[in-house]
Amino acid sequence: MPRKKTKKELEKEKRRKRTILLLILLLLTGILGTVTYAWFSSNMKLTIDAMDINIDTMSGIQVSVDGIKWSNNVTKDDIVNAYKTYPSATNQLPETLAGCSTDGSASGKTMNMFYGDTRLHGDEGYFLTATKQTEINCVGDEQCQGKHYIAFDIFILLNQDTNLVVTGESFVNNKSEEIQGGENSARIGFVNLGTTTDTVNGVGAQSLGNATGSVIWEPNYDTHTEHGVENAQKIYGITTSQTGGQRLPYKGINSEITGKGVNISATDSSPYFTSVNPQISTPKGFTTDQDMASFSRGITKLRIYFWLEGQDVDLENKVSGGQLEFKLEMAIK
Repeated sequence: MPRKKTKKELEKEKRRKRTILLLILLLLTGILGTVTYAWFSSNMKLTIDAMDINIDTMSGIQVSVDGIKWSNNVTKDDIVNAYKTYPSATNQLPETLAGCSTDGSASGKTMNMFYGDTRLHGDEGYFLTATKQTEINCVGDEQCQGKHYIAFDIFILLNQDTNLVVTGESFVNNKSEEIQGGENSARIGFVNLGTTTDTVNGVGAQSLGNATGSVIWEPNYDTHTEHGVENAQKIYGITTSQTGGQRLPYKGINSEITGKGVNISATDSSPYFTSVNPQISTPKGFTTDQDMASFSRGITKLRIYFWLEGQDVDLENKVSGGQLEFKLEMAIK
């Protein structure tokens, strides 16, 4: 017959069991903390094969890809072929996107854009490094190898100083029936590269290249995937819902991150990140025109950006492989 344990022995065994249980819980917490995160791992991409890009204008505005030939509509094909009459065009149109980030600042002819890469460092979790991007004139993944976002120039012709709006006909939608969520992390940027009153010499408009300001549009801010909701809570401590939520605050990368990088759970307090407050933020299916910016009479050169914001809670592994379509319509206010 086994000996009956003393009270002291029973208390010691109970403490040992509590210690084991606590260790198990800590291990589970560590494991769960690495299951989902705001940035894709380095081998995860979101394809935008045959992505629709359409830019329309309403009465009173004309748009062009070269500052020479004008119409009320610009398509992806127009942008692809712009170099034929705009030799210095730097229209970057990859078919596959990956997580990038920006605080919206611009210098020279471009917005300061950073490609993020996450790596697991043992029990410490995932760390983010970021490389400042340069842009080239290219189409498709073979030509645009290593390029992770879309950027291209358009020109708008106005006969008077005016305010422009992004109309309720504009959208970023998901074309994939099976994979949803990529549209929730999309961002569109507009960089004003200057205005010329010379509306005859298209070459003069093409040479504009001094950024005077930028605007960021965050579409579908009120919609999140189930996994995006989990990310918001686990990584940033933010409670939200899949539909009807408020716009979530986030910080964009403001400079290169080298070495080991920054733990993705610590980006909110890192000096490498700056709070971003998009000038335009719209819920899914919005119909109300949105103020964009003021423009002067003449030809204004705009650089348009389309990227997947790595700091968005919806940019996570399960959206990889989705397909997106983008339509922008501008009008005079």
